[in-house]
Amino acid sequence: MDGSYGGIACGFVLTIVDGNFYYSGDTALTLDMQIIPKFTKLDFAIFPIGDGLTMGIEEAIEASKLVGIDKILGVHYDTFGFIVMDHQKALNAFAKENLNLYLPKIGETIEL
Repeated sequence: MDGSYGGIACGFVLTIVDGNFYYSGDTALTLDMQIIPKFTKLDFAIFPIGDGLTMGIEEAIEASKLVGIDKILGVHYDTFGFIVMDHQKALNAFAKENLNLYLPKIGETIEL
């Protein structure tokens, strides 16, 4: 808010016994994402899709394709007025691309 430098945006891949996933952090779409499936087979990805500071719906769809997954957990939306998202529009857009988008409510637990 004060304009100071917030650091380099980055994400990480977790490879664990129960499966592998990519959490992109507070990033937007980057071409670096296309390298991930060369080294790791992912089960799902977590993308910030609120659009105001991170990815929007279209960018998250493209990121899903770059990392090679069809299960996406959306985060960083609906917490501030400028990142309120039309959930049905997002779900429809992902479904049109044969992608499964999960949009948990704050505090909700889901299983992928």
